[in-house]
Amino acid sequence: MSAAGHRGGKSLAQVLATRVAVDIGTTSLTGLQARTLDNPVPPYVAHPIYETLPLSAGESAAIGSDFQRVGPLYLRPEGDENNEFTDAYGVGWLWVDAHPAQFRHPLEKASWSDVSKHPRPALPQIMQIAEPERSLSVVADAPCPGLLDTCFALRNGWQFLDDVTGDWRIASALLDWSLEVAARSYEHMLEALPVQPDVVVYGDDLGFQGGMYLSDTDFRNFLYPRLKTLVSRIRAKTDAAICLHSCGGVKSILADLADLGVDMMNLDFYAKGMELAEVGRALPKTMVLHGPVDLIALGAAALRGERGAVAKFATDLAAADASIQAPPDNMGERHFAVDCLAGAAAIRALDPDDLKTLRDLGPERTIIDRIIAATKDFQPPAYAGDNPRVATVDSSHPPSGHADRTKQPPISAGNGRAPNTNGACTRRNENGASRKDVSARADVRRSDDEGASRSGAGDPVADDPRHPRG
Repeated sequence: MSAAGHRGGKSLAQVLATRVAVDIGTTSLTGLQARTLDNPVPPYVAHPIYETLPLSAGESAAIGSDFQRVGPLYLRPEGDENNEFTDAYGVGWLWVDAHPAQFRHPLEKASWSDVSKHPRPALPQIMQIAEPERSLSVVADAPCPGLLDTCFALRNGWQFLDDVTGDWRIASALLDWSLEVAARSYEHMLEALPVQPDVVVYGDDLGFQGGMYLSDTDFRNFLYPRLKTLVSRIRAKTDAAICLHSCGGVKSILADLADLGVDMMNLDFYAKGMELAEVGRALPKTMVLHGPVDLIALGAAALRGERGAVAKFATDLAAADASIQAPPDNMGERHFAVDCLAGAAAIRALDPDDLKTLRDLGPERTIIDRIIAATKDFQPPAYAGDNPRVATVDSSHPPSGHADRTKQPPISAGNGRAPNTNGACTRRNENGASRKDVSARADVRRSDDEGASRSGAGDPVADDPRHPRG
């Protein structure tokens, strides 16, 4: 794990040793979507599909985060008259009920020999870089989707799963294509950053709420060796801690994921078998958990004065020991954002002695009351994401870029806008729909257009745009 990290900021080890660390608004795991703003949003976003905001270091500190973001910036996607757009990987997206969902997969009908010929996405030339005057640790956002996510997007999830069991040549070719693109994306980002980060995020949704997409054997045969290669190539470029994300019930492969050599995991603690205590027992004691306590749920409970719920969250937080608290996903609804920021304020009411008391004795009324009092009359800090520190990647002098604001590229409104996207959310929304539900609706539309139908759910991970696609 990085001991030095970002110049001028606190190292990750220092943060974890002195306080309960909080990460909000920095990556596709914790970001605040443009839809949470009342005012017009900037044309550059931190995620090309979900439109998370590139908060400045000052904004990150103001909302209660111990981390600031670095990584690629993107123009907002521009939909056509049918609310459709195509990303840099050639994947077609459709806005369904204000949610982005994949509906066209460019390699769905491709042969084995066609896979290697599929065009590689262009590498982003605009980077958000760290602000050294801020005493925040630095987290590098994922510059691309994970290997399995990419295969599902290019091929169609159901088809790729068929390939794994029925045509290993195509499955291997798709994974090899995805590995090379991912490694190239991380190398490009890390070489372009003037100062190395403390944490680098890699995300690959390996499961759904009930279990794994691949069998354990297929994961170990097809995916694990390539993940090992990718982690090694990232390690060759940085000493930063690597944070691995996966949604879903992946308990059966937790030991394999730890064996990849990552330092931190962001997991889906709402999935089957992924209770915090069970996950803790399955992982090495040195593994840092990112997001084991749901900041949105904690903030909502504290704002409502629900002592029982706050006590449960506080006890979980203390039991997690060295961990980083975060929302369970990026946020696309204003009320989720407010609850999350209130959760950060609640955590700031705790000191190391409080955590020791909670671990040794359990919930203590004075501590719980102090957490709730921290959110009384809570007013969420303002943020806009319109003033990140920007560098342009100069291919003739790749590592340096331009570090000062005076040379940042001109930003003009109207460079691209996703239509009809008010009120979108990620893992949950007001109707209780998940991203997988949105995918199913997009897949049904496509099936209707083709005169075909499928039994069961839609594309397994067709709509998981948590990780950037160009």
